[in-house]
Amino acid sequence: MISKQKRNLINELSFWIIQEIDIINSGHSAHNTTLEQKTKIKILINIVTSCRDYTNKQIKELINELKFQLPF
Repeated sequence: MISKQKRNLINELSFWIIQEIDIINSGHSAHNTTLEQKTKIKILINIVTSCRDYTNKQIKELINELKFQLPF
């Protein structure tokens, strides 16, 4: 059973990962090949699916890394 706080953190992480996938797909990373883009997206999806094993603190750190990495 996942706690409500962890579920909310996973949802927030999913939101930021979707933002990252949109950036990858939008062509801002035109120097990457299609295979590299697919690999990056697969890694991001695997992070979300495996984050139920992470602690809340680790999920918060991932969220912060994604927030400050995005260009807005």
